[in-house]
Amino acid sequence: MLRREILCINDHVSDLSEAQTERLLGLLPDWRRQAALRFKHVEGRRNCAVGYVELLRGLRLLYGIDEKPTFEPGEHGKPFLAGHPDIHFSISHCKVAVGCLVAGCPCGLDIERIRPARESLVRYTMNPQETEAILADSFPDIAFTRLWTQKEAVLKLWGTGITDDLHHVLEPGKLQGIELHTIVNPLLGYVVTKAVRLPL
Repeated sequence: MLRREILCINDHVSDLSEAQTERLLGLLPDWRRQAALRFKHVEGRRNCAVGYVELLRGLRLLYGIDEKPTFEPGEHGKPFLAGHPDIHFSISHCKVAVGCLVAGCPCGLDIERIRPARESLVRYTMNPQETEAILADSFPDIAFTRLWTQKEAVLKLWGTGITDDLHHVLEPGKLQGIELHTIVNPLLGYVVTKAVRLPL
């Protein structure tokens, strides 16, 4: 079966000035603009707006959809596109990049800045095997962020968000039918992982 998906990433979001961000907010549909304005800082507003723009780009490139979509809450609050139950998407952002994954099957996306692998945080979020691998890696910060984004992407695919069971998210039995793909951008300092449920 042909799998349809597209990953759109904007890693120049920090180039947008506050004035440009305000103009972009003015172009959004009212409900999305209100969602963006709930962020206290201009960075959050900017990333919320750019995430929506990247969704529009993905829908246009993959499905030829030009109309502005509306969201409806699904199970666990994960949104879906009204009128398009067969189209799945996931939006993620960090300080330096915003991305949107659009696919014809359930998916999850996470983008994170490469963060320091503090041992206490590593042990809190990773199982013993993952912890050992991270602490032994030549680039532990990248190794930690890679695994963190993989866990977040899977949790977003499931639609559950952060759980108390972080140590077991990447166990092989839980990843059956899920494909993970991770990209590291050391130059701009971020890692992105997409998780896609493979079609049967």
